[in-house]
Amino acid sequence: MQRRTVLTAMVVTAAGLRVASSLQRVDAAEPVNPGRTVMDINQAVVNYIAIWNERDAERRRALIAQTWSEDGSYVGPSRDGVGHDAIDAMIANAQQRSVLPLAQGQSPGWRMSLASGIDTHHNYVRFSWTVGGTADAPLYTKGTVFAILAADGRLKSVIGFTDAGPARAPK
Repeated sequence: MQRRTVLTAMVVTAAGLRVASSLQRVDAAEPVNPGRTVMDINQAVVNYIAIWNERDAERRRALIAQTWSEDGSYVGPSRDGVGHDAIDAMIANAQQRSVLPLAQGQSPGWRMSLASGIDTHHNYVRFSWTVGGTADAPLYTKGTVFAILAADGRLKSVIGFTDAGPARAPK
């Protein structure tokens, strides 16, 4: 009877190892792409926040290329984009219209900030952000991001949710 238990445990363990080995893990200690190091997940999140705050188009595009894979995507309740150019255009549009609006000469009160810890396992990451809630930008918006990381640690797929925000104006 004990032999059967040991054999069963070995089979279950071996099956579990095969499943686990098929999952792609991001290991910051080992470069995946020749000549390119794996991005640290903390840096990817810091860059993500910085991208939404960056108003200089050239610097924003450089951060996007550093942070998102070439075929990376973003999808949220009111915007989406696939690829560096589309993600850049989406963020530039959001800055001009709704998410981070600045009138001529207005101080940059609408800034995205990290509002939680960075939760990660395997090649998944989750964190929350806030925008506003300052004297310059009193309306407050909070959201959560779920993302899948590419093999090199950059963002592959980002899904954004708005958790709280100001009421929408009636139509």
